[in-house]
Amino acid sequence: MRRLRQASRPTLVLILACLALAGLAGCSRQSAVSQSTATAGSAQLPFDRLSDSNGVSPTEAFAFDGLPAGTEFAIRLRSPLSSANSRVGDSFQAVLDDSVVIAGKTVAPRGAPATGSVVDARSSAGHDPGYLRMTLTSIVLNGRSIPLQTSSIFTKDSSYEKPTAEPVNSLQAGKDAVPAPTPGDVRFSTGHRFTFRLIQALHL
Repeated sequence: MRRLRQASRPTLVLILACLALAGLAGCSRQSAVSQSTATAGSAQLPFDRLSDSNGVSPTEAFAFDGLPAGTEFAIRLRSPLSSANSRVGDSFQAVLDDSVVIAGKTVAPRGAPATGSVVDARSSAGHDPGYLRMTLTSIVLNGRSIPLQTSSIFTKDSSYEKPTAEPVNSLQAGKDAVPAPTPGDVRFSTGHRFTFRLIQALHL
């Protein structure tokens, strides 16, 4: 009996040692899980983070690098224009009378050369008044001609319709003088102002 008790004592010690090791392993695992949970909890989600003051605003990526539809081009003629001698396809020269400014930036300066085109015309005949339809076709920016798609302007002789053209002084002198208009024709002198609007956005 004594020998049996002595033989079981080492076994009991071994069992107690195993239980102690198992307890330590469990505590270590729980501590690791708790630390991992704490780390995950302290991390900020992407939408909780503060924006970088040195970064680029998201809206800047959508900044428009051109002229939107509806932009106005106010021009002045550089030579006379008349329904008496204009034909479809004829071009006329002009200069930009007002700078085009977009978002505080001057895109087209005052004085920039511009070109227009006669898209419809008829000289007066009998009781039928003469008329003109014009559009702006291009503008020169930084030495490069930029094609435009703009609204058109239509006008008839003021003796048949309400006045649509500036009165012309028949005594005007100089090479740009415009003769007194024949009945039924419209005439515009040098310096006459027109305003066209872009009908399609222009990318520069």
